[in-house]
Amino acid sequence: MEATPEPEAENRAGSTPRIVPHIEERSAENYFSVPFDQASGLEALSEAATSNFQYIRPVSVPVHSPGDINASPHSSNNLNFILNPTEAEASIGLASPAIDPTLSPSSTTPIDLKPIDDHEISYLLRHFGETTGQWMDLFDLGCYFAHQVPVQALSNPLLKFSACAYAAKQLFRVRGRKAVIGGIVSQQAAMELYPHPGTVDWEYIGAKYYDKAIQLLMEELSNSRNSEPPMTPATAVDETFSPHSAHQSSQSGRQTPGNKRRRLSRQPSSSNPDETLAAAAILCVYEFLDNANTAWARHLSGTKSLFDLAEKEGMMPVQSPTTPGSLSQRITPSRARRATFWNFARQDFLAAFINETQTRLNTEDVGLWRAAGLQLDDRGFVVPSNTEESQYPDRQIGMREDMISNALIWLMSKIINFLASGDSVDNVYPQDRLSPNGILGINQMLLLERWKELEKELEIWYKGLPDTFKPCARLPPVNNGIYPVGSPRALFSEIWYSIPMCASTMQSYHMARTILLMNRPHESTARRSTLSDRLHSYRAIEKEVRYHSYEICSIALGRPEGSVRIHQVQPLFVAGQCLTETHERRIILDLLRGIESDLGWATDYRVRQLLKEWNWNEEPS
Repeated sequence: MEATPEPEAENRAGSTPRIVPHIEERSAENYFSVPFDQASGLEALSEAATSNFQYIRPVSVPVHSPGDINASPHSSNNLNFILNPTEAEASIGLASPAIDPTLSPSSTTPIDLKPIDDHEISYLLRHFGETTGQWMDLFDLGCYFAHQVPVQALSNPLLKFSACAYAAKQLFRVRGRKAVIGGIVSQQAAMELYPHPGTVDWEYIGAKYYDKAIQLLMEELSNSRNSEPPMTPATAVDETFSPHSAHQSSQSGRQTPGNKRRRLSRQPSSSNPDETLAAAAILCVYEFLDNANTAWARHLSGTKSLFDLAEKEGMMPVQSPTTPGSLSQRITPSRARRATFWNFARQDFLAAFINETQTRLNTEDVGLWRAAGLQLDDRGFVVPSNTEESQYPDRQIGMREDMISNALIWLMSKIINFLASGDSVDNVYPQDRLSPNGILGINQMLLLERWKELEKELEIWYKGLPDTFKPCARLPPVNNGIYPVGSPRALFSEIWYSIPMCASTMQSYHMARTILLMNRPHESTARRSTLSDRLHSYRAIEKEVRYHSYEICSIALGRPEGSVRIHQVQPLFVAGQCLTETHERRIILDLLRGIESDLGWATDYRVRQLLKEWNWNEEPS
């Protein structure tokens, strides 16, 4: 994987006034009342997840009467991009046969793709491929976003404008600074330089391409409804997604409201499902780049609505039995869809952790996660990847580093759901006071048993790691007076991994261990323990938490590449909540602020939260 560049020299700021495109604002109370395809931005997607209806094209199957007990409750929940997935080996462009042949593209004539000759788009698309797209590919050895999206952008304006919007916004966040790719060079290519850098308004350019991408995305959704005969209304999955509600939906008998279709001055193109999902994922990262708030969460719910529809027939779609009595099985998703799914899964985890809620994806649906690429045994534990057999790829035993890292996200999502539920009997937090069980709570011993199950799952994952997840270099702290007292080198080690993905994954592991330790339920008080026993237990936890916090900081101080740094915001935040010394806390603040300053990735909201928790009105000198 190519190294993610770090910004270097800063361009001089120009004096040209900014021209910011007008974006329609809606009040919160009116937000959900607008028609589906008239909602602004990615809120159109969110509308699909939260409104009473979503418009779904019917499949070519016999119509069942309401009383037909054999009718599938999800028989109408199909879209062209759901029922025509590509096999993993067909990601190079060979589509697999359609489950419903009537939905196959009408033409397979190859298109003569021409390279982009517009300077601005070329500049941004290259920046996406060399920088921001790499950030999305940290946990994908295939580098779908950085390598494939620019190629697909030649024929897909939605992907092109989404990538350009993301790249431009990142440049705005760092005031146009851009690293030289490939190290020291005598002269850069013209494509690497933007004309008149002192007067360019990256904020406007990013918003311009974002608006174009949103219009195209809404057009894709409109085409998926209007390009076929009449629509069938169906109740959408609610935005508050829990493991117990993941697969519960019912049919609605209400009439579909009229829809005003937004048209663009372009010829309609055949919709590619994987590219549509990929564009939605890119636009979600565009939002999260500087906005980890409820707006980003709504946009994430909008993207989730697309996966909801796919999951009804299997997010990794379910293949109908070919013979009576045979078992349905999930089709292996395409490379693009798998990459998009794991990008969404990580954002879903982040949203749940930041907002202290449940994840949108159902962590208990083992079949879903197996189809996404995880290797799990019969008990649901992650299969070890450090056995002798796993060293031979042709035996197909064990997982590669990217899927091992993705397995940790699944486990961390389960941990976050456990914490969000608390001791709620209804597995809902906060507890519904109107519930018959509203005044009840789960027994502490039951919570402790669940906690131990999660700890065991995490431990099995850790013990199954291959050697690539071990650091290649570790410089211990220097305490001989060379460095000032309280400086990073005097307090922390510096750790380096040969694979950046592994460095980020181990930071997440130490974060997961810390969260688990700090949320261990109390032992039963039926059998009283001595005060010294409890103090010993608390001190042991404090010592282990301090170790994991130091490991997080030591990896960060090894200055990994940019794609690792943007993913270490939450681990550093957790470490900051646990460390108590002034020098330690100041170093964590410097690391967080450096990420936003160097890369444009938002960290200020975590800095402000730490300062509040530490009761630091002003930072100690």
